[in-house]
Amino acid sequence: MKNKVKINPETFAHSVMASYTSSKEHLEAIAKDHLVLYLNAYFLAEKFNSMEQKLAEKADSKDFKELMAKVLETKLF
Repeated sequence: MKNKVKINPETFAHSVMASYTSSKEHLEAIAKDHLVLYLNAYFLAEKFNSMEQKLAEKADSKDFKELMAKVLETKLF
């Protein structure tokens, strides 16, 4: 699959945190918000990369290529 996308989870999580603002005054609450936000962003990027890898593997498989060839051969109209 030529257009494979891979997200760096750490960079993504940092960029999400950098854009986050909090109206809370309590430092521990702000730190907890940032930690939760960082971990959510990090694991979301990891999940995306895993799904992208599985999709790329399927697209490169012999069965998928044969199926796509059959679909392209089929006349719909």
